[in-house]
Amino acid sequence: MKKEFRDLLAENIESSDILLCGVPCDKNASVGKGASLAPQVLRELSYDLPALDMIGNLLKSKIYDLGDYEADDTFEKLADSLYNDFYKIDDKFHLIFGGDHSIAIASEKAFYKRCLEKGKEPVIIHIDAHPDICDEYHGSKYSHACPIKRAIDLGYKDRNVTLVGIRGFEAEEIETFKKHPFIDVFKAVDVNKLGIESLLLLLNSKYKDDKYEIHISYDIDANDPSFAPGTGTPEAFGLASIDILNLVTGLIERSNVTSLEIVEVAPPLDVNNITSWLALKTVYEIIHTLDVKNKK
Repeated sequence: MKKEFRDLLAENIESSDILLCGVPCDKNASVGKGASLAPQVLRELSYDLPALDMIGNLLKSKIYDLGDYEADDTFEKLADSLYNDFYKIDDKFHLIFGGDHSIAIASEKAFYKRCLEKGKEPVIIHIDAHPDICDEYHGSKYSHACPIKRAIDLGYKDRNVTLVGIRGFEAEEIETFKKHPFIDVFKAVDVNKLGIESLLLLLNSKYKDDKYEIHISYDIDANDPSFAPGTGTPEAFGLASIDILNLVTGLIERSNVTSLEIVEVAPPLDVNNITSWLALKTVYEIIHTLDVKNKK
């Protein structure tokens, strides 16, 4: 009988290495809708994806699926739920299936609280076509264009926020960056000139100290639309999928990344599930990276 994630699914939390939850929310997406269906579709596709990485290594780290969380209007209840039910379980890798990028308002708040309680400095590495640092967008402070601004307002230090893959700006965001000059912004053109390995050396050097704990917020529209057409706000001239994969797995391999969310996968806007398969295959490569890191 088929089952989600095949042999990767753990029967209980104790026997798991990875905690998964979904946040099926797209009410704050400003252009194309459909990201609310991503958690369901990604789970359904996992029925047919063998538990091996792309060069044939058998995956070993086990996933415990906590199911889906509902997003409330201000994300206060969601942040509390993620903190109490998800991030408080400390010896696991934390994986979230969004949802539009507004869900990061809750995840980054819960992550921030968990890190402070542990005496760690919380870090956000925001991989995205857009900075998402608007104070308000279309009249809402909870838009998917606002999570980085909400994180800064919450207390994340400028130097502990890094944006990668950016190529679509609002005029307001350019002004906001002037007020926060220590936020590192690696635009898509910068990444292509610098190369992934050089970028990894920079980021891993910056955050190599054990005092940091890192949350990766990965918006699928960081990928060029030719690789990821199924997203609500596609932005031309993006990054190649293999480069983003090498960036994410390189960060997990070398730095203290304990949390990752994949957002803005919108199945109704997709072609033959290309974007959903990309997200899921990326997750499986992440699992192999965790296997190697934890010597499973």
